[in-house]
Amino acid sequence: MWPSPPPPTATNGVIPKAHSPGPGRRVKSSAEEPSHPQRMHRTGRTMHRLSQLLHRQVPSLPPADWERAAPSATALRRDIAVALGFYLLALLMLELVLSLTETGKSAERPLAFALLAALILPLMFRRRWPITMMLISSAAFLIGSSPATATVVMQFCAQLAYFLGLYTAVAWARNRRGLWTAMALVLLSMAVWLVLSFFTSDLYSAANQLLVENPMGSIPEELALPLYSFLINVLFFGGAIFLGLTSWSNSYAKSLVLVQAARIAAQAEELAARAVNAERLRIARELHDVIAHHIASVGVQASAARLVQDRDPAQAIELMRGIESSARSAVAETRSLLGVLREQSPQDPETGNSAARAPEPSLAALPGLLEQNAAHGLHVQLSEDEHAPGFFASLAPGLSLALYRICGEALANVRRHSTARAATLALRSGTDAQGSWVEVEVTDEGAPARTAPAAASGCAASANAPRCITGWWRSARAPRAAGAPAPGCACPDPPKGTRLSP
Repeated sequence: MWPSPPPPTATNGVIPKAHSPGPGRRVKSSAEEPSHPQRMHRTGRTMHRLSQLLHRQVPSLPPADWERAAPSATALRRDIAVALGFYLLALLMLELVLSLTETGKSAERPLAFALLAALILPLMFRRRWPITMMLISSAAFLIGSSPATATVVMQFCAQLAYFLGLYTAVAWARNRRGLWTAMALVLLSMAVWLVLSFFTSDLYSAANQLLVENPMGSIPEELALPLYSFLINVLFFGGAIFLGLTSWSNSYAKSLVLVQAARIAAQAEELAARAVNAERLRIARELHDVIAHHIASVGVQASAARLVQDRDPAQAIELMRGIESSARSAVAETRSLLGVLREQSPQDPETGNSAARAPEPSLAALPGLLEQNAAHGLHVQLSEDEHAPGFFASLAPGLSLALYRICGEALANVRRHSTARAATLALRSGTDAQGSWVEVEVTDEGAPARTAPAAASGCAASANAPRCITGWWRSARAPRAAGAPAPGCACPDPPKGTRLSP
């Protein structure tokens, strides 16, 4: 802005009209045409390094290579409407200013309207081509700063439009190197124009006529007006740049929040999927542990009933009753387990509030397990060695359930894979430096049965149970005779059973 009688207004620079780059391109001057390609390359690298240096010195700024997301179509249409309304308001204010200006002291209306159009209407594309818009506005403001048209660009709407153009360029330019190149040229042109306006034109001499004879301030009057205009321009351009950088940084922070929110949502979905898979695996292990020995017993008893039905019908009937009992138990336990997979509903007679789940078995249910095995032809001797009275009864439900499942799977393996008709189930507990421990051992003296090879899913399920409670599984032949695998639950150091949490 050219210096006028106090109070002076903002001074603004301009870039020559030849500098009108397209969106996202680096600004080139006529001196940088292809006649000096090496100079062009050095200049581009210098501006790129300056841009990177600025972003390194201000940690709150986004990285130099980050690009702000393009505005939506609705935002672009809103910019057009706002610019047109702003132009009409500027025309109204211009008419008010002309009403207060002496005839011949201002530009004619066609020229004034054209200057306002060149300054304000580019705001219609301020977020689509921000750098080009800033350069056009700068050129219009510099042209309008001549004495003949000063009243046009000095009005509030014109200066606010130019301020908005500078702010938008800093806030929305995606080509940051091109932005800072164009901004440097605008600021340099403003500084050169300001100096020339004061010292090589009639403006400075006109300003001298306004100096008072006895000023109250301590600064020489020849310096007060130039310094005042300089500070006004620093605040004008600096404020626009600062607000633009703030908007750009806020947009970067918002994009980070959106990325982090999407990442958190993806991680939540992944964790949910993992939880579902873990629950499916748990249910699969539970299904195997619940019904494996029942189904195995059904198969063994059905085979025996087929063999004895002609010789001993009464024994065959007894075996069929055992099959019926095993089937009923398997169905009941399976229904109790799968009930957790169905949504609780008052209208559902099976899973509603009126249906209570059967309690999970524990070590207290071992006598019933031994009776079931005795009914299937395997007599089991139970041996319990507690280091403290009532220790097995005080175990956590999850640990007691895991030990019960291990005992059931081990005894089912004896029935399926061994010729033994008797087995020993030993439970031991104790303490050491790491805390309390429990050991389960199942042994028999039978020979391996001639059956089809098993899939070893029972061993895998039994091996997983102690891992969930800080223990480990070992399967070995009985020490006193060659027999079926005798599962055992042990810990590595010392070689004892399932570790308990201290």
